[in-house]
Amino acid sequence: MPPYWAWCWPGGLVLARHIMANPEIVADKTVLDLGTGSGLLAIAAALSGADGVLACDTDANAVAAVELNAALNSVAVRTQHADLLDGPAPEAEIVLVGDLFYESALAARVVPFLDRCLDAGRQIYVGDIGRKHLPRDGMEPLASYPLVDFGEPATAEPRPAWAWRFISQTA
Repeated sequence: MPPYWAWCWPGGLVLARHIMANPEIVADKTVLDLGTGSGLLAIAAALSGADGVLACDTDANAVAAVELNAALNSVAVRTQHADLLDGPAPEAEIVLVGDLFYESALAARVVPFLDRCLDAGRQIYVGDIGRKHLPRDGMEPLASYPLVDFGEPATAEPRPAWAWRFISQTA
């Protein structure tokens, strides 16, 4: 089985699709792709006219994959191998989060980070396919697209995946 970051997870796919359909979300803005994996969201943001894109992941192999994928797509994406979740809000104007609510321990770290980002005036967009640990009470739904979840067979019935805006503190 390929490493987790080699798959296009549905949260990343739905948010990338939404950004490509609505490039004004990121156009002329600085963007952080948090937990970038393969760099799908970072690349979508760069293709949609972002002023600067930083793709960050805790896995060094994922960061290397982002660099290769960005080059293959002829876009400029800076990368960072780091865990940002316990730190301050980033300088980026937009924070993109694709599918980081798949386990409770990770979600428990992501939500306070997003709260700090919101407090610092950042706009936050989240992609998710209905993970149990997504704090829906602090989200505004933006769009839904049918997708098959990570690890399911290609013949599986698609289900709705959502692009959300993180709008209120949920701590």
